[in-house]
Formats: sequence, structure tokens, C-alpha cells
Amino acid sequence: MTANFTLLGSGGWIPTARRETTCAILSLPDALFIFDAGTGLSRLLEERFRPEYEAAREVHLFLSHYHLDHIAGLVYLPAMFKGRTVHLHAPAAQITGEDPREIISNIIRKPYNPQALDDLPLDLIIEPLAEGEHAIGGASVQVRKQIHADPSVAFRVNDWLVFATDTADDPGTATFARGARLLVHEAWIDGIEEQDPATEQIAREAYVAHTSARQAAARAAEAEVDELVLCHLNPLRGDAYHERMLASAREIFPGTRILEDGETVVL
Repeated sequence: MTANFTLLGSGGWIPTARRETTCAILSLPDALFIFDAGTGLSRLLEERFRPEYEAAREVHLFLSHYHLDHIAGLVYLPAMFKGRTVHLHAPAAQITGEDPREIISNIIRKPYNPQALDDLPLDLIIEPLAEGEHAIGGASVQVRKQIHADPSVAFRVNDWLVFATDTADDPGTATFARGARLLVHEAWIDGIEEQDPATEQIAREAYVAHTSARQAAARAAEAEVDELVLCHLNPLRGDAYHERMLASAREIFPGTRILEDGETVVL
């Protein structure tokens, strides 16, 4: 059985004309998995993606954490899934310290949204997701807590995909991803900044909650994954910087890529 991974939003923090904020889909035979609900979720309205969600028997949305650039798309759900059931898997209170339904209902309500959570024209079932392994949509989904400004989680689906964004560099990521086909990992900075006294402060500040391209590449090599995709790219950096990041990561792990929004990897 194969699966298609599509990165709908490859950027972090601020959406741009080229890169929306974090969102990705994994198309399975009977289910559609959505990872994070950044502004990239809006790309599902493009005609080319219509079959992805119209044909899916089950829809599962996984949230890595609750920062706004990763959940803004929650209010887009009625545009794609009106009248349908969407299972929203969010980090459990044991991970974040707060009940996911309370967090989400406090966001999807007036005056922030015209409708309250329970009044949305779809059946949004919120399912707290603890660390460990879960059977969801015909697949094995593993969940692991990460180090971020607020707690976040990484996801592993079978041996196809590990989705690890918004995390400081963590040796446990390599163990979690070992043997996976594809590791999708954040890369907020290049990583060479720490070698220059003029920019080392940038690295120190970033490493509190984020990972560099070089660090992500080192974890991919350690995990022996087939391929690494860098995501959650810094919108304040341009193409030249991102190309340098890619080249820097490839020095450590040659199988590194940066995808354009909407680009697909067949697993």
C-alpha cells in the first residue's frame, strides 16, 4: 500500500504569497490525514486537491500544538467539510496541561469567529491524543512530546512519515524517526550562524524552541530515513537563504529537499 504526502503550507509564523503556514496532508486509501491547520489548509480549496478530501471516507486532523500559525485554518473547515465528520486529534492535557476541547472552544467562538464550536456546520469530534501508539484511520499513529516554547508533539504514521515541526533539536527525534521513509522536520535557521560572532546570538535565540537545517539533517542521517523535507521555513528569509540552508543540510544528509507548497511525495 502506498500513500501520498503533500505539503500545503511550508512556512512558519507569517503566510506569504509563496509559502502558507504549516499544513500537510497524507492521503491513505480510506482516510485523509491532515497535519496542522495553518493557512496552508486553504489550498484544499484548489481544484487539484478536491479529490483528496471529497473521496476520503474518514478525515483526521492532527494538531502538533496550539500556536496561531498552526491553527488559523480551523475556521476554514466548513469550507471543505460542511456536513461531514472531522476527527480532530489534539495534544492531551497530560502533554499541555490544558484540555484540548477547552482550548479550541475558546478560539472558535464569538467575537473571534461568527459561530461557536458546537454550531459549526460539520461534526468536529475532538479527540485528545496522549503520547504513545494509536490505531487511527487504518494506520498506526505514534505521538511523541517535543521541546518548544509551548509543548508540541511529533507524529509518526506507520513507516511512511514522521512529522516533527516546532521543536528544538532533540536526540529523541532520531530514535522516533528511525527507519521511516520520510522525515518532515522544521528548519528555522541554517545553522552556520553559530560559527560567526556576528550572528551567533540568532542561533542561541532560535535553539531555545527551534531547529536548524544542519541539526535536522544530522537527525535524519542518524535515523537512517530515506528522505528529509525541511519545513516551517522562516518567512523573513528569502529564497537565497533557503537555498543556502538546503545546501548546508545536504552536506550532512544528501537526501534533503525543500518542497514548494502543493508539491507531493509518493511514499
